[in-house]
Amino acid sequence: MDPYKILGVTPESSKDEIKQAYKNILDEYATNNTDFQSRPLAEEVLSEANMAYDVLINGAIYKEIRTLIDNNNIPIAESKLNLLDLNDSAEWNYLKGFVYFKKGWFDLGVQHIVTATEIDPDNDEYAKTLNTLRMRSNEIINYYKQNSSQGTTQNNMNACGGGNMGGGSGGMC
Repeated sequence: MDPYKILGVTPESSKDEIKQAYKNILDEYATNNTDFQSRPLAEEVLSEANMAYDVLINGAIYKEIRTLIDNNNIPIAESKLNLLDLNDSAEWNYLKGFVYFKKGWFDLGVQHIVTATEIDPDNDEYAKTLNTLRMRSNEIINYYKQNSSQGTTQNNMNACGGGNMGGGSGGMC
């Protein structure tokens, strides 16, 4: 996905220009302005525009949150995500999932990763993470069961495997 192409802006465009381009697309493809037959196309265009807008407007904060998660600054990362409160954003859900993993809340973490993958099914990083989680689910569940029965509250389990959250592959997992 090229967010600049989708919104019809350039990398040098200001936030105001990006917002105006996004608004123009919303005005043009609003579902109440389209006939029944063209509604699926309009919904697809709007979905892509929403993702592109989210990436361009919130990209810097998402990058900062990824760094915070990688450095185990989970309370700050979670606070920043909560301030954004963009549960319809794939990246927001993806990062929220990792915050929950770091807190030891596996079920919520998986739910957010699944949601991120559903919102943006073409994102290779999200799909790879979900596949890794599926392959390691029994190991992770047993780890949490064992530690909860022992009263351990520290979460040292990396849901993706490896010694750090990045897994050495350039992504979160």
